[in-house]
Amino acid sequence: MENINIIKLNNDKSHIEDDIIVFDNKKYVLGDLISIYKTKKQYEEENSELDFAQTHFEDKLAYIENIHVLAISGNIDDLNDQFNYSDDIDLDSFEKFIKKISAIATNPFKIATVSWEESGIGVYYIKFNKDFQSIRLGFDDWEETELFKEIAKENGFDIDSDDFYDDDENHEEGRSPCHQVCNELYDKLLLEPELLAPNWY
Repeated sequence: MENINIIKLNNDKSHIEDDIIVFDNKKYVLGDLISIYKTKKQYEEENSELDFAQTHFEDKLAYIENIHVLAISGNIDDLNDQFNYSDDIDLDSFEKFIKKISAIATNPFKIATVSWEESGIGVYYIKFNKDFQSIRLGFDDWEETELFKEIAKENGFDIDSDDFYDDDENHEEGRSPCHQVCNELYDKLLLEPELLAPNWY
């Protein structure tokens, strides 16, 4: 499996045309959603080594022209919403965009990235080898994970108690214990988005 959040694309099916990215003969007007770099060297001078795109690339998407690579940040806040509201993109989700891209990928890839959207905080896991698999885990899904339960226990919360979902007047933000656990888990995911990855990932 290749580096996480790095997709190598077919040289003949990905390029820049008049500052617009073209994948598989289809133009994507992504505007501020994507940063374009002429070379890998330029990308790494402005960010970090490409291997660390998941944790050290602060924008959402990057395309590196000379090596035909799409890099994805580990934190793509609002990206899915922007796909939904753009008149220039006929895809309504991050997963659908990556699935389209997988058609011209030259190597297997894995993606783990966290997003804040209108539907709440989610984390995406996507894997492409011979088959394309993807899942978005949201707040409700997190509660079933061992990591969520561990964080709750570390904070002295009883997830089976009647007041676990009630606002906590003793907490400075008045948030419920559940919300506090979710916030802490979100912070952990921003540092290591693979933490809740499913078995198939």
